[in-house]
Amino acid sequence: MRTAVFVAALAVLLVACGGGDDSTGGDASGAVLPLGVYECDAPMMMGGMVVPNPQTGPMFGVTAPGRYRDFDGGIGRFELADHVLTMTSGPLEGTRYRQDPEMETYFQLLDDAGEVGEIRCVLNADKDIDAPW
Repeated sequence: MRTAVFVAALAVLLVACGGGDDSTGGDASGAVLPLGVYECDAPMMMGGMVVPNPQTGPMFGVTAPGRYRDFDGGIGRFELADHVLTMTSGPLEGTRYRQDPEMETYFQLLDDAGEVGEIRCVLNADKDIDAPW
């Protein structure tokens, strides 16, 4: 819990100090995502119940405004505009996610045609961005 509070305070400070503009690696829209690990899964039916099926490939962690880390530790940049998160460099370059307009920390992976797929990614505030996920 203390880590989550620290991360939130750091994000507020970065925005207040101009960390969200393009010159410092922020995204084009000026929107700032909460820092942390966004776990991805694809729901599946098992025994009549819907259970998560973890998907590490599209998983990402927001490390600073406009910057991410992937599951394997690769780093890159992203932009968030009109509720579409686009990875603009790094190992996930070209990967796009649709942000739920009412839940800033809920995303769905988009396919090449821009359609929402079954994979969803949600902020897990309990995961340490600096530790192995």
